[in-house]
Amino acid sequence: MPSRKFRAEGPVLYQRYQFGYCQWAEADASGWEEELEEIYSGGYLPFSGNPGDRRHLFYMARSLRVPLDRLALDKKRRYDHRQWEKFGLQRRHWSKADFLARFGRDTAGMARTWMEARFGEAFLSGERYAYIFSKPYLQEILSWTLEERLLAFAFVVRGFWGAHYWYVFYQNDRDASLPPGHGYLIDFLYWCREQHLPYAYLGTTYGIKSRYKARGIEGVEFWDGNHWCRDRVQLDELRRQDDEK
Repeated sequence: MPSRKFRAEGPVLYQRYQFGYCQWAEADASGWEEELEEIYSGGYLPFSGNPGDRRHLFYMARSLRVPLDRLALDKKRRYDHRQWEKFGLQRRHWSKADFLARFGRDTAGMARTWMEARFGEAFLSGERYAYIFSKPYLQEILSWTLEERLLAFAFVVRGFWGAHYWYVFYQNDRDASLPPGHGYLIDFLYWCREQHLPYAYLGTTYGIKSRYKARGIEGVEFWDGNHWCRDRVQLDELRRQDDEK
């Protein structure tokens, strides 16, 4: 079990009489498999917002997961992924140490450059990248290459309970010369199924902009604060309300 679960004060909307308290789990450094199963199945995700904090913290959030025995894509997403597959990328699974030995520490600079190209800013400082990379439960990385050129890599937290697509970094541009980012997520789901894992966790889903994570994927569940829910109508409404706040 996690070493402890606790609450800390969060956002306050005083005029609406809403006083938020965020829910946290703190894991110790032993028994990761059992701890992470309880943490992820309970709606928590790894926290990386404060590189100065040496604790292993996880925050409760509206997150997505896919039960892999129910994984199916609708017609449009199957078509989109077939188009993505035509780029002919090679996917490879690495231990963290082997990935670092192969590509070196330049991957932090790649991640920053690629994020700036996509979002206009990196969002992830070098310090925070190093902090995430050092986490003991991050042991595996997926890479996608084209003729030995690294085009994308993803941080993956994995156990018998499933796998978490934690961060993905990829090279992209405004035209059609490079693979679009949505294909990496589907390829990750296929990899998880190949590993015979029960669940794939896809991170948070807030706002309309996060719809791409679940678009055309059947069987998706979201954490509603108490249990995993499959009501897509409710999820769409929650995301719409996010953007109105």
